Amino acid sequence: MDETELLIAEARLGLQTKEFLKSPVGRYIVGRADKAREEAFEAWTSCNPNDVETIVELQFRARLPSLVTGWLDEAINQAKHAEESLSEI
Repeated sequence: MDETELLIAEARLGLQTKEFLKSPVGRYIVGRADKAREEAFEAWTSCNPNDVETIVELQFRARLPSLVTGWLDEAINQAKHAEESLSEI
């Protein structure tokens, strides 16, 4: 795959990601991610401060939704960069 094909693929992926985020499933996933993060923080505030295992688990549960939404944002940002690069060719 040459550079132009790669840029086109990245641009398409970004467009598909934007459409996914607008879809009912995409909105559901983002909503669930936000809710899961909130629930993890809420549980953390009431857990035993000496329970390291629980704290580590809650940190993971709070961070995972941000990772997922970050990957989606990254796909969109890479698409913008790909579109800019394609316009320069």
